[in-house]
Amino acid sequence: MASLLVRVRTKLSLHVRHKARSPLLGDYPSLHKGRSMDFDDLREYERGDDVRDIDWKSTARTGSVLLKRYVAVRKQNVLVVVDTGRSMTALAKDGTAKSELAVLIAGIFGSVVVDHGDLVGLLAGDRGGRALAPWRATDRHLEQILRSVQERLAVATATSDVAGLLRQVRDQHRRRLVVAVITDEGGWSDEVAELVRRLRVQHDIVWFTILDLDLTADHLADRDLVDVVDGVRLPAELRADPTVRADYLAAVAAAAASRRDQLAELGVAAEDVAGEDDAIPAVLRLLHRTRRVSA
Repeated sequence: MASLLVRVRTKLSLHVRHKARSPLLGDYPSLHKGRSMDFDDLREYERGDDVRDIDWKSTARTGSVLLKRYVAVRKQNVLVVVDTGRSMTALAKDGTAKSELAVLIAGIFGSVVVDHGDLVGLLAGDRGGRALAPWRATDRHLEQILRSVQERLAVATATSDVAGLLRQVRDQHRRRLVVAVITDEGGWSDEVAELVRRLRVQHDIVWFTILDLDLTADHLADRDLVDVVDGVRLPAELRADPTVRADYLAAVAAAAASRRDQLAELGVAAEDVAGEDDAIPAVLRLLHRTRRVSA
């Protein structure tokens, strides 16, 4: 069975080589700042101490040999939260399966996390159940996470429950996390917005929205469509009606603008993903905006 992580990193590598000759990957920020050790305070030198830690300025000022004392920087725990509801089995705006994009986004984001030495875990699910993975920082573990997401999406029959996933984060995680949510346009609601507002007090949140298929696209003009969530048939003749098309496009635009505005007001870095070509740039743009996220 081919490795999902290898596929993700191959696409990432091809994107970087195609888009820029400079070492773009080297510019990606770590999700935590500082060295493996951060300065804490000063203490007097004791026999056997490493002389490289002597603070010479403080020593000269006080007349006592003083050492810088450090504390270890904790690794950042990054929780990837993936909506595996039935709507995520539909097509994205560019016609790519949302399930494929969810795995791709999780893989790109997770790769950067692991490459920077942080720990990645998983919470994926819907109203039918949950899939969990602990925090680790290995490629093998990330591969298992991607497999778990793929397998849940392959058999998705229950409806989405993004609010339930966020409630689980709220109830079970007290230590500060980076929470990366991957869902679609239906994943945002007033209830979800309120949960995000509360979670932001404790955690850093980043949000990926996979955009829905554009039902007014020209290549779909003569095709009847079926909603994967409720099975409702969307006849071509109805979607061809100019008034219906205009109302639909206005409603989609208004909902998207409202979601983006609310996320911005909540201080959540967010990106919309229209398809496979947009996935890698979207993840990288978001990562560049998380430079101030620290452990």
